[in-house]
Amino acid sequence: MCSAPTGSRQPQPARIGLALTMALVLLSSAPSPLFAAPPDMNMLMEKMKAALEPARPSTRRIIMAVTSEGKTVEWTAAQARKKLPDGKRVLTVVLAPEAIQGVALLDWERAKPPQKEWVYLPALRRVREILPVTAFEPFLDTDFTYYDLGFVELDDRGFTFLAEETHDGVRSYKVQQIPNNPWYYSRIVTWVAADTFHPLERDYYDPAKQLWKVERFENITTIDGVPTALKIVMKDVQQGGSSELRVSHVRYDADVPDDIFKPGYLPKAAGHPLWEQLRQ
Repeated sequence: MCSAPTGSRQPQPARIGLALTMALVLLSSAPSPLFAAPPDMNMLMEKMKAALEPARPSTRRIIMAVTSEGKTVEWTAAQARKKLPDGKRVLTVVLAPEAIQGVALLDWERAKPPQKEWVYLPALRRVREILPVTAFEPFLDTDFTYYDLGFVELDDRGFTFLAEETHDGVRSYKVQQIPNNPWYYSRIVTWVAADTFHPLERDYYDPAKQLWKVERFENITTIDGVPTALKIVMKDVQQGGSSELRVSHVRYDADVPDDIFKPGYLPKAAGHPLWEQLRQ
């Protein structure tokens, strides 16, 4: 009986086992992707919009604070939201200080775009419709334009998935939005929380494609089952100013009357009893 020659190769089963072991080591040490496939953009943005603009009727109090050149000015506003048969409505009314008390802004998201906005300024004693050409005017000298405070429009932008990453400790989707008419904002980059779909941050770029404003949604708290940002900050990184909205007294499924969401009602909106619980 012949013996195997000295220095001969390992038997075939042993060689296969060694190869499998090495392959497993290489696979385990390779970096794993954060996501298997990009999410569906239409579905993702619809979920973000639903989280940011819930359909349930609600009321809230908002403290608006504007900081410029080291000085901060504050005023108090009340807001009501409701979905009506002809679309969602948001009414924002300034309650204090007395100098601007009664200023009212009404946003209407129609079934077909574009949305409509009206503002009532007591000093002028008239209701003015916000036209597309004036939608980017600042609201009460804040860093928020009428457009920024309106509903998120999903029909006028192209969305591109950029990455899945951790943003401020939250797993999120990074999405780029290109407006159809980028004469004011050339693009908007948004981080959307992967668990709640609430936006965490939105970066606005000017027509020269330079970062212009940064909007951050902070203190996101679940209220009556709805994730709600209790602080929204808009910072102008080019000019250095900033504005913030501090939200409190949030109540979902509130009894909000339909008749307050009419442009003709804006001159009387500040006196509605709905705001009494929000004045304190």
